[in-house]
Formats: sequence, structure tokens, C-alpha cells
Amino acid sequence: MSERKKPVAKTKAKAGIYRTGYVVAIILAVLTAVEYYIATHFNSFAVMMLLGLLKAYFVVNYFMHIKTLWTEEESH
Repeated sequence: MSERKKPVAKTKAKAGIYRTGYVVAIILAVLTAVEYYIATHFNSFAVMMLLGLLKAYFVVNYFMHIKTLWTEEESH
């Protein structure tokens, strides 16, 4: 039986995408923990809004793929 090997470039690209996803998930988890701490101890509306906007930035750019709307290499 001959095994089909995946191209190395695609495998590395996929690994990079997963790594970015893990980093974004960790960043969101840390921001959520900071948000919880601030909400329970300081109750600062301005800081909560800044943290919410920062989390929204990560969600929009990574999970909603907004940054690919302005790249020409994407072909749909």
C-alpha cells in the first residue's frame, strides 16, 4: 500500500493556523478572567468597556475573518 503524504507547506500552514487559534483562545480567557476580577473588585465601567472592545477586536479579526475581506489573495 502506498501512503499519500501531505505536502509539508500545507501541514506547516495548518499548524500555524491552529497555533494562532490557541493563542487567541488563551488571550480571550485571560481577558475574561481580568474582566471578572475588575467587575467583582473595582466595578469600573471604563475599564470594562476597554476590555470588552479588546475582546471584540480579537473575535472579529480571528473568528469572523474580517481581515481577509481586504486581501486580494482570497478568491471566493
